[in-house]
Order: sequence, then C-alpha cells, then structure tokens
Amino acid sequence: MIENQYITSYYLSIDENDNFIDLDTSIKMTSLVESYSLAKYGSMKDIQNISKIIIKSIFTEIDDLGSELRKILEKAKKNNDFIVLMTPGYRNVKSSANIMFETVLPIVNTKLSILGLPIIAEMKLPRLASPTENYASLSQKEREIVGLTTDHILPDVNFYQNDIHVLYGDDVLITGSSSNKARLDTLSKGAKSFLSIYSIVIDSNITTVNPSIEEFLNTSKVTGKLDSSAEEIFIQDNFEPVLRSLRLILNRENSKDLKVFMKKIPIENILKIYIAYITNESIINEKYFKSLEIIKKYLVEHNKIYSDGNLIYDNY
Repeated sequence: MIENQYITSYYLSIDENDNFIDLDTSIKMTSLVESYSLAKYGSMKDIQNISKIIIKSIFTEIDDLGSELRKILEKAKKNNDFIVLMTPGYRNVKSSANIMFETVLPIVNTKLSILGLPIIAEMKLPRLASPTENYASLSQKEREIVGLTTDHILPDVNFYQNDIHVLYGDDVLITGSSSNKARLDTLSKGAKSFLSIYSIVIDSNITTVNPSIEEFLNTSKVTGKLDSSAEEIFIQDNFEPVLRSLRLILNRENSKDLKVFMKKIPIENILKIYIAYITNESIINEKYFKSLEIIKKYLVEHNKIYSDGNLIYDNY
C-alpha cells in the first residue's frame, strides 16, 4: 500500500489518446513529461528544471505552518532532533533522482537556516548491485522481489537512536515499492517520522493496473535510439553519466549507429561513459559487449586508454 504522506508538485494521469494530463484540470503536460524524460537520461538542463519544481513544492510546504513538513521541522527544532534526506541507493553511478536532490538540498537548507529551522543532512545509500534494467516495466510484485537483492541498503537500528526524522526523495511515485520499503524499515527501527518527496505522482488508478506506465513516462522524449534527443544529452559540457544514459548508448541495438554517433560527442564524455560503465556493471554483460568494444577501440585511438582497457594515467 502506498503511504499517504508525501509532497509532490504534479499529479498526472493519461487520457484516451495516451497523453499525460494534469489529474485535476485535464490539461496536457507534454512539456513537463518531455523534460522529465530527458532528465531521466541525464540531461543536466532538465534535471535543473525538475529540481526547481521540487524546490518550489518544498518551499510551499515550509511556508505552510500546517503542513506535515513544517510540523516535522518544528518538532525537530523543539526536541533537538535530526532530519536526514534519503534518495534511491546507487552503486558508483547515480540516477537522475540522486543528482536532482543534491541540487535541491543546499537551496532548501539555505531557506531553513534563515528561518531558524533545522537543516537537513544528506544520506547517501549504497547498493551492492545495480538496479535491474527493466525495473520501470515491472509489476509491483516483481519490484518487491527484485528489491530484495538490488535495493538500497538502509541504516541499522542504532542509527535511529539519535532521534532521526527521515525524508525520502525520488523523482516519481508509481507503485511506491522503494519508498514503502524505506518507510517500513525506518519506522520499525525507530525513526520519529517519515515523509516522501516527489516531483510527479501518477494516478494510482492507472499504476495499480499498469505499473509499466513508468517506462512510457521515461521514454516520452528519449526513445532509446541514438537520435537528436540522445545527442542533446551526451554533448553537454557538464555531462554526468547516469544508469539510463549508459544503457542507452551501450545497447547492442544501437551498436550499428555508435561509431557515427560518437563523432558528435566530446571525447571526454565518451571516456566518462566508459569509466562509469566499467566501474558499475559487469564487463562481460553480453548485451553491452559489442558496443563496449567499439567504445574501447575509439578511446584507444584517441589515446585515452591503453589497449588492455586501463586508463592512461597521464590524463589524470
């Protein structure tokens, strides 16, 4: 069951033509979902855009003396409690949600400090294995099963003896499997409260029947091809690989277009992709092997790595 305590900016549904719409007004939200799609694959411009949406929502809650967040902040101030922000765990390579909340937190903490309210500590959660690749297409039950082995690792009971309130930040609420796991775990171990924060919440009448709507949302702009939308992401000066961008460029279905595509991308970004993949995924994953070999050869030719795959130390 999805928890009923959360902050969000948008409630979305879909109409009979498969357009994402505002749940209350039925207005098409094409611009928002396309920006969200680009953000999921690592577009820093769009990550900043979604981050601003989250900040606005949090500010509204802080200013509302009757909101759940403001009550938590006031309680923490009164009792000298601590507040931590958790986001989905990661193994070396961040998700767009991790980057979003890294952007959000300093701005929110500035406002809290000026108001004399407790600031929020960021808590980075590790994973021992990368999230399953097709997670956005799984049913709620499948997500729960997968989460047993690949989900984030949460603090032990001793951590919560420090009078901790937990905020959980993620980019979208679909089934709530990850946040519910965190909620039940933290509260059972002694957390004083738990509140989730999302940029978008999808109509539960849709997600209950079709949780794979998440993949439809994720790919509303980025289709999985090495096209102009993908190029927009990979040419960024401040490019930071996320899992979805890695899996996009390394997908064997795109290997035939990879050589031409790489010529459009700064070599430094190609090297970032290589390092991120090597340090996060199995290098013998057959689905990515062909594309990885193409990238390795390209980096060797550009004097960025040795022929055995090791990095050329002089570049660092």
